[in-house]
Amino acid sequence: MCIEHTPLIVTREGLPADFDRYFEEGFAALGQESRHMRFFTPVHDLPEPVLQRLRDIDGTINGAIIAFDAALRDDDTHPEGKPVGVARWMGSANGPPELSVTVIDEYQGRGVGSRMMDAMLVLGRKRGVRRMIADVLRENVPMRALINRYRAVVQPSGDPRIVRYRIDL
Repeated sequence: MCIEHTPLIVTREGLPADFDRYFEEGFAALGQESRHMRFFTPVHDLPEPVLQRLRDIDGTINGAIIAFDAALRDDDTHPEGKPVGVARWMGSANGPPELSVTVIDEYQGRGVGSRMMDAMLVLGRKRGVRRMIADVLRENVPMRALINRYRAVVQPSGDPRIVRYRIDL
């Protein structure tokens, strides 16, 4: 799919209500390959426990940054613009929070992931996060390239399909 306008990407901190407002639309805009890269399996639907975990945004243990294309504002359905991506950290009892970045298919390769990463790392620092871990499928070259821009350190993952990165904030 081709974008027929000049995107105006804006980001802001994600709020708990954003999940119910934007998740279904964003998930529907991910193709099978994108879902595979994000969830490590080509999922059609996510189980309720995963949805509950994604819904849990408190800005401290679990934080998020949402990206919108403000050029596509619509006061009825998209007052901030079309939702085009989310970056998040999710707390873990077993160590540093896990980082993930998801950009809908038609906006991939347009700098949305970098904008969200920059904003997320600033927000994380403000909230006391000192380190994040990102498990990335070895075949997910775009995500690996993005993570490497942030001086990520590769660590053992225990799975040959997964590259584990550590980002110190």
